[in-house]
Amino acid sequence: KKILSTKDTRIKSVAEKAKAKAAKAAEDAKPKQVEQAVSALFFQYNTQLGPPYHILVDTNFINFSIRNKLDMVRSMMDCLLAKCIPCITDCVMG
Repeated sequence: KKILSTKDTRIKSVAEKAKAKAAKAAEDAKPKQVEQAVSALFFQYNTQLGPPYHILVDTNFINFSIRNKLDMVRSMMDCLLAKCIPCITDCVMG
């Protein structure tokens, strides 16, 4: 069996890769600048939303309302307890 020399280039490349990986990990550990979020989006909920609600209607909602014989606008209003304006895109109409 052959033994690798300590001056072998293959061993140096492995050591260089390990040093590069350690340097990258040290960079990632540094504190980063985080932009301040809008206070209205606390816990990812927008508290400034309010009626009248504009609701984007898709084909699944339309099919569900037809299958269960529900009036779409009235069902929206019953669900959200507020005025609702349905918005239907061109791709749903086509």
